[in-house]
Amino acid sequence: MKAMSLVIMMMFSLPSWSTVTAGAKDCPNQFEGRVKEIIEPVGATNFFSANKVVFENLQTLKGEVGEQALVDVLQNGPFKVEADKEYRVLTRKGKLCWMEEI
Repeated sequence: MKAMSLVIMMMFSLPSWSTVTAGAKDCPNQFEGRVKEIIEPVGATNFFSANKVVFENLQTLKGEVGEQALVDVLQNGPFKVEADKEYRVLTRKGKLCWMEEI
């Protein structure tokens, strides 16, 4: 019985591991930065509205990131940003993939 539940648990964990690995490849730019400005959209907003967040690049970890980076962050998404805080950021074409406060 224990062996069966271990096999089932491993089967369900493999797809999630591949998602994490694919996500890292799909987001070619990674940097550590400080939030300089948060620009909210003008006019009516919807569920997919995004703020433009201006980051000061403190350190490029992967890819090509300039001195400043402009990143779209969903207003109603899982990631919240605050001015003057530092984050590790993964992006693709100016869109946020992942972010964590450092």
